[in-house]
Amino acid sequence: MASTTPIPAPHAAGVREVVGEDVVARVLLDRLQEDDVAINRRAVARAEGILEAVALTRRHPEIYTVGDRADDVEHAVRAVVFDIALRLQVSENEVRSLLCTAETAREFLPLLWERARDGFAGLRFVEAAVGAVLRLRAPVGADPVAREYAAEAIGLVDRAASEWALHLPVGAFRRRLRVLVERLDPALAEQKHARGMADRRVVVEEADDGMTWLMALVPTVQAVAIKRRLTSAAKHLQKDRREGRTRDQVRADLFCDWLTGTGTDKAVTTTVFVTVPVGLLTGAGSGCGCGSTASGAFGNPVASATRAQLVGHGPIDAVTARQAFLDASGFRRVITDPVRGVVLDMDRRTYRPTKAQRDWLVLQHGTCARDGCDRLALDADLDHERMWARGGPTDIGNLRPLCPADHTRHHRTRMIYRSRPDRTVEVTTPTGHHTTDPPPF
Repeated sequence: MASTTPIPAPHAAGVREVVGEDVVARVLLDRLQEDDVAINRRAVARAEGILEAVALTRRHPEIYTVGDRADDVEHAVRAVVFDIALRLQVSENEVRSLLCTAETAREFLPLLWERARDGFAGLRFVEAAVGAVLRLRAPVGADPVAREYAAEAIGLVDRAASEWALHLPVGAFRRRLRVLVERLDPALAEQKHARGMADRRVVVEEADDGMTWLMALVPTVQAVAIKRRLTSAAKHLQKDRREGRTRDQVRADLFCDWLTGTGTDKAVTTTVFVTVPVGLLTGAGSGCGCGSTASGAFGNPVASATRAQLVGHGPIDAVTARQAFLDASGFRRVITDPVRGVVLDMDRRTYRPTKAQRDWLVLQHGTCARDGCDRLALDADLDHERMWARGGPTDIGNLRPLCPADHTRHHRTRMIYRSRPDRTVEVTTPTGHHTTDPPPF
């Protein structure tokens, strides 16, 4: 079926009259593989570039730091990671992950790292193998026998991984690697569990439509017990014929009630900032931009802009906003008349801001004021743009919320944090990079 005529580019006119469809498909897929090899090479080059930039900063911390303190190298490394993250438009955690991957693979996985350099193994394979290395590596202070065993085990992982990466998809690669590491790991089951316990944590991940996933990494026994208790309570509630919720919905509602202490004398009293337009309360307009009660909100940017907001997170629906207002023990008129709600300029003679100033800045910013940072202003430090030690007043015009990491960088590195007229904060790094804050629409 295939012709002996030279194969033209797949996008050329009349290609399907010259060769068979199977040959065209083969050319297209071969090109995809070639592109994948090139992408893998560039990804490794990027990781090695990060490694080299950090190594240079460790040798010359004065690039980023301003003094000669003992921890200057640590602050300089954090600063260069931040600088890289800004330039690559990724998170600092992603930069740190790439740095760890490159450092560990270079030292412990030379065969697999060479495969990745040549483009025949993606960084996902290397990251999985690095996780195995970190698990098998001998602890600090281990005896020579333990260190020798760890080196042999890691060498075996490197040889196996460099071969598997050529033939297996990443899912199968991870499964084989997991089985191999289980066989090689000399730790007892109790030690492995203790290691896993050290990673327990709670994760919050925002979803759409005003909803959020709340996840916890906890011991399996406790997780099963929690699910069974939720199910048992949900079954009891569903015996009431008036109960119209599904079992999943009941479990989710019970989960929230139990954790927030609803209906008990230990109910959660944590401050949550919600801005509610007066129109939502008076019935003059829903401002919710949803459903048939939107009253012209669809296609109306002004109506959409007046929706209720969970400060630092985004819009919420009108029903939830009204309920939040009714449940609140007190409120401030910060939307229609913010000046009378809080004192904006106090020209204070003390360093620490007032609660009224903090509340206003939380409402004004929602998140850390620095371009691109989405950490909540509620958890931020209030930073003096003109430093207090240099005569900067503690008033609204000189204060901005910065997350602890940005607050530390402002005072311990050569990063320049400049407030714009709209109070957003531009950062200029010592290497000349400037952040920007494009309009949202």
